[in-house]
Amino acid sequence: MAGNVETIGKLVIGDVPIVAEDHGGNGRDVLLLHGGGRTRTDWDVFAGLLMSAGFRPVSMDLRGHGESGTAPWSWEEALADVAAVVEEFGLHRPMIVGHSLGGMVAALWAREHPECPLAVNLDGHGNPTRPGQFLGLDEVSAARAWQEMSSFLSEMGQGLSESFLQVMREIDALDLFSAYRSARCPLLIVSGDARAFAGMFPEHLVPAWNAYCAWVEHELEATVREASLVRTTSLLTGHDPHREDPEGLLRLLIGDLARCNEESWSG
Repeated sequence: MAGNVETIGKLVIGDVPIVAEDHGGNGRDVLLLHGGGRTRTDWDVFAGLLMSAGFRPVSMDLRGHGESGTAPWSWEEALADVAAVVEEFGLHRPMIVGHSLGGMVAALWAREHPECPLAVNLDGHGNPTRPGQFLGLDEVSAARAWQEMSSFLSEMGQGLSESFLQVMREIDALDLFSAYRSARCPLLIVSGDARAFAGMFPEHLVPAWNAYCAWVEHELEATVREASLVRTTSLLTGHDPHREDPEGLLRLLIGDLARCNEESWSG
């Protein structure tokens, strides 16, 4: 399906229709995975930049999102959907770039696909799930922070669909840092300014959120020391680097892909 004309394809995984879009181009294949509650249109601007830079971008609606069918969410099934799109569109060793929820899927793809030239997680860090994730707080303060944060997040979830709440439960149950350490292909983790989220919390929860952000940063640094295929970096954006600074993200990905190629040749 490569070429300069956009192509939208629908395939069925089990009984779930999955919709993906080939944005055109004849260069290296790139598969783009959106965040939770978003759709493939999130990538339209960035896909255009990728095509102009010599790539062939394909974006897809994850199950339960956009034009794809409603279906129970599991990481295994999401990865099977991605694999089916790769096969259907004839993508050859595609770079996998995901945002938020899609970034977590990309990280899990890296654990299973050593042939992948580069997997990218854009700011997909999840929410705190236990008291030990609040760096710098004493035991009592951390326990209180976790309880109050959990209550607030539960209140925010009221009114959301059961299917989206299921996605959130799967995110909470995922050991993301274990997945990072198990990467079998180059994995780039790009963070925006997580503290930009602080504005969504009541003032009394801002210190707890900042402590969680500090914990995430600490764990990322430890992961890089332990896992040679993992690299971390950041952009001066909020949660949406691909929308807030698409040109900066493109430069970052091109540079990291070149670095990976050099290391594979020198290795």
